[in-house]
Amino acid sequence: MTYETTYRMPRRDGSWFWTVDKGKVVRAEDGRLAILSVCTDMSDFLHRQKELESQNSVSDYLFRNLSGGTFLQCILSDVSRFVAEREQREAELERLLKASEERYEIIRALGTVYQDISVIDLKAQRYTLVSGCGKSEQYQGSTGPSGEFRSFVLNEIIAPAQHEEAAVFLDFSTAAERLREKRFIAREFKGQNGAWYLVTLTAKNRDKNGNVTNLLVSARNIDEQKTKELEYQKNLEEAAAEAHRANEAKTNFLHRMSHDIRTPLNGIIGLLKIDETHFDDPALVRENHKKMAVAADHLLSLINDVLQMSKLENGKAVLTHEFISLIDLTQDIVSIIIGRTVEAGVEWDYEKGKAVIPYPYIYGSPVHLRQIFLNIYGNCIKYNRPGGKITTIVDVLEEHDGMCTYRWTIIDTGIGMSQDFLQHIFEPFAQEKNDARSAYQGTGLGMPIVKGLLDQMGGTIDITSEVGVGSTFVIAIPFEIAPAPEVHPAKKTAAAGDIRGLHLLLAEDNDLNAEIAQVFLSDQGAKVTTVSDGRQAVDRFQLSAPGTFDVILMDIMMPVMDGYAATGAIRALPRADAKSIPVIAMTANAFKEDTGRCLAAGMNAHLAKLLQINEVVAAIAHCCRKEP
Repeated sequence: MTYETTYRMPRRDGSWFWTVDKGKVVRAEDGRLAILSVCTDMSDFLHRQKELESQNSVSDYLFRNLSGGTFLQCILSDVSRFVAEREQREAELERLLKASEERYEIIRALGTVYQDISVIDLKAQRYTLVSGCGKSEQYQGSTGPSGEFRSFVLNEIIAPAQHEEAAVFLDFSTAAERLREKRFIAREFKGQNGAWYLVTLTAKNRDKNGNVTNLLVSARNIDEQKTKELEYQKNLEEAAAEAHRANEAKTNFLHRMSHDIRTPLNGIIGLLKIDETHFDDPALVRENHKKMAVAADHLLSLINDVLQMSKLENGKAVLTHEFISLIDLTQDIVSIIIGRTVEAGVEWDYEKGKAVIPYPYIYGSPVHLRQIFLNIYGNCIKYNRPGGKITTIVDVLEEHDGMCTYRWTIIDTGIGMSQDFLQHIFEPFAQEKNDARSAYQGTGLGMPIVKGLLDQMGGTIDITSEVGVGSTFVIAIPFEIAPAPEVHPAKKTAAAGDIRGLHLLLAEDNDLNAEIAQVFLSDQGAKVTTVSDGRQAVDRFQLSAPGTFDVILMDIMMPVMDGYAATGAIRALPRADAKSIPVIAMTANAFKEDTGRCLAAGMNAHLAKLLQINEVVAAIAHCCRKEP
């Protein structure tokens, strides 16, 4: 809808003038109606109209009383000019109105991006609100002193924490100087509503000297973009912090491992040097050998713990799903622990009357279960005192859908732990005292391994402790209930067998390991042929007559060809004994998944280094069916 009207307006000098107001009703973004209009000074036009009307009254008199074509032509010419001027004026008004409408549409479009747009007249020190998202009432007026605009923005829009920075940025007395060499300057501010805004000062007009006389102040909501930026920055900082922590952990790991590995090695080296100068003292040599064995066992335990921790941290620890007799597993653990408690002078109380085992057969990972309890009981013994006690209570928490949850409560009367240390007990290498490695031969990996294994099993562990009183470990683990096994007559077994007269092919790239194995096996009556890599093992077997070798002892990690490839190559040979000759893996890869890979490669058995000669003999005898 459009309109046109004429009315008088005052000038600044107090005089009045006539104006033509031509406008159009439009709808703003918020749905409210608004008027877009163009006002034009019509004083000259109206004065000309009055003169013409006066002339018309005179001409009317003359027309009625006189005749003459020339006079009439003059009058018509004046009327034609007036009509032309009026049409020209209306066309100009129409053009201005259209231009205003287009400018309004531009401002409205900008208003969808910029929440507020205002013009600041730096010389007059006044502002004019161009767009306020349809909320011009939020200001005290659509125009006014620029200081009033600045105060409103600071007090009503910007968050208090950024008032000082915003006050400097919105200082219009310095804006011209700051924009002398720039088209615009911008800053990010957080609003009192919690959203982020980009406020921009843009040079609108400059004088002949290039000084800014008018500028635009615009504000754009950048909350979504800023939130993503802050989140990205936070993630970067967290990643940097994590990398820093990982680097520190690596440095600490190398430092601790250097200390922990060197300690038993230094002991072994020192004892060897003592033996070199005291060969004439057999009792001292034998005693030193016992000490070296203890140091070597500790070193092996440390390496195994580090490997297990690495598996857990990398998610590569593989739990098995095997049939377990909980009673047999308990007896295995007790048989290992009981001797250590006697040596330490610690009383062992399993409280059989309080051990409730309604489901004695379960499915689980026996190797890892054994490791959990040996680590916990090991700590209970290691950090106990002579005359101390270890008590264990077992009960069932729940049973449903073929699952049951067992709970073990293990109580010791040892030295205890502080509450501060309990917050870090599951961190690798964490230890209560700085001298724990020397005094107790601890690595600080036992409890992290326990926690990692329990997490994989879906179990929990809770620890309470008091310094000087002792500690309590509560372990809960869910198991799948297994059916009772069929009863068969017990078979007579032996720990080792007879390998006398057997011819063994040993593939081992380490000369010292090969020499040790050859001596031990030869002492057991076997004949041993050694090769130093998998390729040589394949060639030696292929060139020998069928039946030459009874068993192949195969290292895994060797140059030229590893043990897996060598076994596959032997099994593929076109000879009768290639498929049947027993191949036993002897490797430092000591985890359950390593055993599975060896069997999948065609091997018959898996032995983990460091090798126990009785286990090696038993495995060879079993494969050759020479058990006693």
